Amino acid sequence: MLVAFVNKLKTNEKVTNKEEKLMIKVLALLQQKSIKALEKAKKLILSERIESKRAREALQYYVKNWNDTTHPGILGLACEAVGGNLRIAEPMQIVTLYLAASADLHDDIIDNSTFKNGKPTVFGKYGKDITMLLGNAMLIKGFTLLYDYSKKLESEKFEKIVHTIKDELFELGNAHLLEVELRSINVPPPEQYMKILRKKASSIRINTKIGAIIGGGSSTDIKKLERYGEILGILIGLREEFIDIFEPEELRNRIKNEILPLPLLLTIKDQKTKNEVLQILSKPKISEEDAQKIVDHVFQNNDVRKLKMYMQDLRKQALAIVNGIKNKRARGKLALIINGSLEDL
Repeated sequence: MLVAFVNKLKTNEKVTNKEEKLMIKVLALLQQKSIKALEKAKKLILSERIESKRAREALQYYVKNWNDTTHPGILGLACEAVGGNLRIAEPMQIVTLYLAASADLHDDIIDNSTFKNGKPTVFGKYGKDITMLLGNAMLIKGFTLLYDYSKKLESEKFEKIVHTIKDELFELGNAHLLEVELRSINVPPPEQYMKILRKKASSIRINTKIGAIIGGGSSTDIKKLERYGEILGILIGLREEFIDIFEPEELRNRIKNEILPLPLLLTIKDQKTKNEVLQILSKPKISEEDAQKIVDHVFQNNDVRKLKMYMQDLRKQALAIVNGIKNKRARGKLALIINGSLEDL
């Protein structure tokens, strides 16, 4: 998630140098905490026997562009925050990488996403069938490694981890099911879409909770980091909703295949604004002037201002949680990620 956000920053002239530097620090931190797990995950999946030449080519293409440092990085930081060592978190980082990759591949089918960050997705390049089967392969690999890892864990920890994975994956699945249903409405109610975005925060919360469990955190520590992960997940999701407003191609894809960004849904509650914005989005080509008109409407809207205030309130809640963490170095790192998710909004 954050990696995709940083990629968007590179082509977004609206973003200040200050923000770019902060987000690059965040990306560097997450990469430092996840690079070993990511490299091992790549090697392990490529070592599997796949007889279909085209499927293997698709897997190699995915792995070449696989740069998920968010999920394993957050898990590693949560482990360290409760006094654990990054080394003991690595096997679980690899498991979550496979689970996240599976969700990523399947989501592209659901969203009909043929391009991301200027590159074709596996779905866009190799089609639905291969994408679905590779997503299944990632899921199988993740759960197989989870079973192997169980032999090295105390039974109580393993039980907590399994139940956490089950609960959070069902929450994420519910979010996507509700989103599919909501797409049948031309302009869905913003509050219903906000409910979905809150549920999607489980994709981050699962990592902070598991990291705290692996690190040997107390029940209080686990609850604190679980809430931190939930807030971070909401903020990252909302941040991406704002960023997508600056990208005409992304907006066109969302109006065709997905749901319009939340800030835009809030903005077009006004009928006059709605007609103007939807007329712009229906154009074959959206000019810079058109895109600027949309941005101006969004950032002048009172409901959008309230949304930004809500995000700032969430940030304060997360920083209050961070201040209660004993590990001073971990406090600074977790605060950096929270502050980076809201820079210049």
